[in-house]
This record gives sequence, structure tokens and C-alpha cells, in this order.
Amino acid sequence: MTNERICPICSKWFIPNKYRPNQEICSNLECQYQRQLNNMKKWRNGNPNYFKYREGKDVTWKETCKERAKHWRERHQEYLKLYRQEHKDRYRLYMRDYMRDYRRKRKAKQTKETLPAPSGESKKVK
Repeated sequence: MTNERICPICSKWFIPNKYRPNQEICSNLECQYQRQLNNMKKWRNGNPNYFKYREGKDVTWKETCKERAKHWRERHQEYLKLYRQEHKDRYRLYMRDYMRDYRRKRKAKQTKETLPAPSGESKKVK
């Protein structure tokens, strides 16, 4: 006996995937797309303010995150020491790459500041 079901979207019969016996929607691409849209709509209705907060423009949000991370690091100093000790090689490689990138960016910034303005773009005096 097969456990055939009716798809609520297209109203056609389908057999659920053997690895997903509780499948409710058929495997048709259009039905799967509609299922995703319905799930997104349901999630947005349950989380109405999720996309309304402008954390990129709000300085207080960034400061709050920095403070939270700082306090966590202060409370868990032993964790960080143990983690770095256990992952010494990986941490060393990470810091080497991080500092190499930092120095490269700083050098590029310094050379950009010291370069004279191109001759074709002289400032006009009014």
C-alpha cells in the first residue's frame, strides 16, 4: 500500500519521498517555489520588525555589539587562552594573514595620502 497524498497547491496525487515521509507538497518545481513563498510569508508575519532596524546607520547598535563582545571576552579570558593554545597553528596562520593584510592596507593608505594630485586635476581658485 502506498501512502499517496494530494498536494494542497496543485491538487495532484503524489508519493512522498522515502527519505521524507512527512512530505506535504509534491516535488513539482512550481509547487516547491510556492511552498517557499508561503514559508517566507509566514516567517515575515511572525517576525515583523526583523528587517526594519537600520543597524548599518545606527551608531548605537554597533557600539552595543562592541560592548557585548568586549564584556564576553573579559568574562571568558580562560576560554580564549585555552582555545588559542589548542589551535595554536591555525591561530598563528590566521594572525599572520590578518597582520599581513592590515599592513598592506595601511601602506596603501599612506602612499595614497603622500601621492601628489594628478596634473590634469588641478584645483581651480575662484
